[in-house]
Amino acid sequence: MPSSSSAWRPVSAWTEAGCRPRRKTLVAALAAVLSLLGCAPATLVPYRPQDAPTVTLPLALAGVRDERAAFAALFQAQLAVTAQGGGASIGEWLHGVPAAAALPSAPGVMTQARFAAMAPGTSVLLVPGLFGDCVGAQSVPFGDGVVRSVERSPREAYRQYDDLGLGSIRLVALPGRASSEANGVLLADAIRAEAARPGVERIVLVVYSKGLADALHALDRLERDGGLPPSIVALVSVAGPVMGTPLADWFEGAYETVSPWVNPLDCTPAQGGDLASLTRRERLAWLLAHPLPAGIARFSIVAHTVAEETAPPLRIPAAWLAAIDPRNDGQLIASDAILPGSTLLAEARADHWDVALPRNRDPNAFMRSMASGRDYPREALFRAMLIWVVGGGP
Repeated sequence: MPSSSSAWRPVSAWTEAGCRPRRKTLVAALAAVLSLLGCAPATLVPYRPQDAPTVTLPLALAGVRDERAAFAALFQAQLAVTAQGGGASIGEWLHGVPAAAALPSAPGVMTQARFAAMAPGTSVLLVPGLFGDCVGAQSVPFGDGVVRSVERSPREAYRQYDDLGLGSIRLVALPGRASSEANGVLLADAIRAEAARPGVERIVLVVYSKGLADALHALDRLERDGGLPPSIVALVSVAGPVMGTPLADWFEGAYETVSPWVNPLDCTPAQGGDLASLTRRERLAWLLAHPLPAGIARFSIVAHTVAEETAPPLRIPAAWLAAIDPRNDGQLIASDAILPGSTLLAEARADHWDVALPRNRDPNAFMRSMASGRDYPREALFRAMLIWVVGGGP
């Protein structure tokens, strides 16, 4: 562990001479952000003496249930259903699973029967990540990648799952550049409204990236405002920053300087506090002060892959994070993305975008060039996830 005198430096400290952001003008601030492409942070481990100590443990000793092998079998079965994956072996899409010949049997008749019985009364709410509304007309988590209006996408992007017979699948539209505390208020209202809808017996929250932090704030708010609706049965985190990401700690200062002045793509205006919500500083403090809600099953899916399978914009941050742990998705370290007391369903062989976002299907060639170039079978992953969670596993 680094010493307290050298472990924490402001974001303006960089390893290369001349890479010190000046914040006096907008031009200088923009230049500072652009310089991140060539300047690595001077301190690779954001640590402050006042932070609580943390440990790294094997899954079983950390209270995490490992179901990667059994889930891989279900995922493989869904590859056949969706005709995705191009016939590639399961090892092309998942880490840490046996060879195909050694895979356990996919969850059978009982799981499928339980899922079929539960599906009609189950509502699935998806929660997007940071900048989620910037490309919300095309690239919603686990959507089909078709360009629609931002009003139509939250529901119509999921029509491909109609055959599953679920009561409802929709995205909860949230500001992409707001703090998790602010989004937690909006999400709590959406959950409360969903729970009040006729026919909704179960709610499954599937949260992607920063959506995990937003969801934890929402669940805490619901508990404080009269208790969680009993219909909330599961929380599924996909590449969620449970422990935050060092990238947020490193670059929070530069980002907060530039963000109010920039509204790229279809982003809503910056409200502030969005990147701060992803810092290890805030996420660790949150976990210590707010026990996770009891009575809700928790599941985790993490991602990590090699540089050649990573989107070009994520390769440099992936290399920085690799100084701490090579198992990262270009935004998060995989071990930081596992919910305490959860079931680990999968280690996806994917970067942070590929695991959930259909950016490779964008009609704009430039936007496609910013993806990894792989056609990750995320629909099969999503189907397997829902069958497992709603059907009760193997």
